[in-house]
Order: sequence, then C-alpha cells, then structure tokens
Amino acid sequence: MYMAYSQSNGTTTTLRGTAHASKGMTKKQGYTKLLLRFMLIAVILGTVFSFGAIVQAYAGDGTVTVSTPITSAQPSAQATQSEKVVIQSGDTLWGIAEAHKKKGENTRSYIEKLRAFNHLSNSSLQEGQVLLLPY
Repeated sequence: MYMAYSQSNGTTTTLRGTAHASKGMTKKQGYTKLLLRFMLIAVILGTVFSFGAIVQAYAGDGTVTVSTPITSAQPSAQATQSEKVVIQSGDTLWGIAEAHKKKGENTRSYIEKLRAFNHLSNSSLQEGQVLLLPY
C-alpha cells in the first residue's frame, strides 16, 4: 500500500492512499481463489468424462445375436457341406481365418466370407458361438 503526504499550505496536511494489491486482495486470497477455480473445473471435467464412459459402457452396437436351432427334417445344404467351429475364449475371426483359409487365399477376404456366411454384422465373437466355415 502506498501512502503519500502532501502539504497545500504550510499548515494543512492531507493523506492520500492507493491500494495496488490486486484490488484489495492479498496474495493468499488470490491463490485460494485460483485453486478453487481449478478444483471446480476439475470436478466438472471429471463428471463429464465419467458420464461419457458410463454411456459408452452400457451402449451396445444395436445388434442382437439370437441363435435358434434349425428344426427341419432335412438338414440344409449349407450345414451338411460346411465345417463347424465352436468359439473358445480368446478366439478371433482373424485366427479362425488364418487356420481354415485355403492355401494362398487372402485372410481379409476369408474373414469377409466368414462374416457373410454366418450373417455377422461385426467381428465380435462370443464363447460357445458356432460358426459355419465356408467351403
């Protein structure tokens, strides 16, 4: 704080003062206010990101896979000519394609055949799922 004295006449003394310390705040108050702002922003961002993670965790891709057995007296032509693979934990379409594709065939194209042959909308597999291998 700056204090100045001035004398107008030889007898009168006036006191003038100016406060220059952040409009009346001390340094400690300024740091406290800055810390509170930072904490408020961190809480808001944490809430937004948590909400996004929850939505992503519970949101599906919209497809429902229902496997129903075929109940006909005659097995279909696809089922009699195709080999079946039961999905185990850790199996991927890439691994299955690598193991069962024809020699010299592109793995990506075989994966597309697998997906089309089994009517898969995405590449996710579930343990116990049965895939028919295209011939």
